[in-house]
Amino acid sequence: MNDRVLTLDEIDGWTGGPLVLFVGISTGGSTAHTVFDAWAAALDRPWTLRGVDLPPDTTAATYRRLLAAMRDNPHVDGAVITAHKLRLHRACAADLGAGDPLVELTREVNTVALDHHRRATGHAGDARSLTAILDPPDGRVVCLGAGGAATALLLALHLDVATGTPRPDPPDMVFADIDPAALTELHAVADRIGARPTLVHLTGPADEVVAGAALVVNATGLGKDRPGSPLTDHAPLGPGTLAWDLNYRGDLTFLRQAAALGAATMDGWDYFVAGWAGALTAVAGRPFDQHALTALAAAAAPHRPTGALR
Repeated sequence: MNDRVLTLDEIDGWTGGPLVLFVGISTGGSTAHTVFDAWAAALDRPWTLRGVDLPPDTTAATYRRLLAAMRDNPHVDGAVITAHKLRLHRACAADLGAGDPLVELTREVNTVALDHHRRATGHAGDARSLTAILDPPDGRVVCLGAGGAATALLLALHLDVATGTPRPDPPDMVFADIDPAALTELHAVADRIGARPTLVHLTGPADEVVAGAALVVNATGLGKDRPGSPLTDHAPLGPGTLAWDLNYRGDLTFLRQAAALGAATMDGWDYFVAGWAGALTAVAGRPFDQHALTALAAAAAPHRPTGALR
C-alpha cells in the first residue's frame, strides 16, 4: 500500500504527529507530497501530509464518515480537498461552520480546518489564490473547462474576492465544456454573483471559441493525467494571446501548441503553489496575504518539476 495514502479506518487510528489530509482521487503521485515538509516549516507547523483517495462516485455517507473521522481524531488539523469540492459540500454543509462567505457562493469546499474544540470550518479559497497571481486582462477571457477551477476564475474576474462585491468593469468571459452538467453548475454560480458569462457546450475542438481572446485558459486537465489538448495545432492563437494551462506537469500539449503559434504561455505552477498556500494558511489559522504566499512560493521553488514551462 502507498504509505502516502490513508484509508478512513487509518485516519481513525492515526496517532502520529499533527496530520493534514489531502483529499482527491489519486493523490499519491502529487508534487504536494514532495513540497509539503518545506511548506509546513515555512508555517512553523509540525505537520504530516497523507492523501485520502476517493472515487468520483463517492457516496454522501462516505464524505460524512470522512468528516467524522477528522473531527474525532485530535491529531488531525484539517484537510485540503481537490477533486471532491462540490460533492463534499453537498454531503457535509450542515456539519461545517461558516468560515468563508465564498462557500455559499460556490457551494464547494476546498479546505476544512479544525480548531481545538474539534469544530470543522469549510473554506472556498481557490478564487483568492487566483486573484493573488493573475491580473485581469484587457480583453476577452476564454476558459476551456467549467469545473472547480473555472468557478474560481469566474469569481476572481467578476468579484473583489476580499469584499464579495462585483468589480466595476469585469472582462467578457466565455466558459466552454463538453459536459452540460458542469456548465449548468457554473451557470448557477454565475447567477448567484450576478455574472453573465457566455457558456458554450463543446462537441469537438475549441478552436472557434478561442478566436480573438486575450487570455485562453486550459482548465480541462488534458495534457496532464490524460493526453491531448482541447485545441488543434491550427487554433487561432498568436502574439496577442496569453495561453495559460492550469497543469504544470504532463505533456502540456496545449502550451506547446500555443508556443508554436506565437502566443505567450504560462503553466500552472504558480496556481498550484497559491492554491496550497491558501488552503494551508486556512488550516493554520493564518491570513492568506502576500507575505505568506511569497514564503510558501520560495519554499516550493526548489521542487518545481524540470519539465514545467514558464
